[in-house]
Amino acid sequence: MLDYFKEMSRGFYNDGFYTKADIASFVELTLLTSSDYKEITGDDYVAQTN
Repeated sequence: MLDYFKEMSRGFYNDGFYTKADIASFVELTLLTSSDYKEITGDDYVAQTN
């Protein structure tokens, strides 16, 4: 299931439907990993601190 979600997220990101912020929110929700974030966006994931 999560591999499907990762591939769907990658497609939506590449097509411009998702932003880096959207992908980061999926990491925060544990739907994707920080490695997935880097694989999809090309950037390292840095967790937000409040």
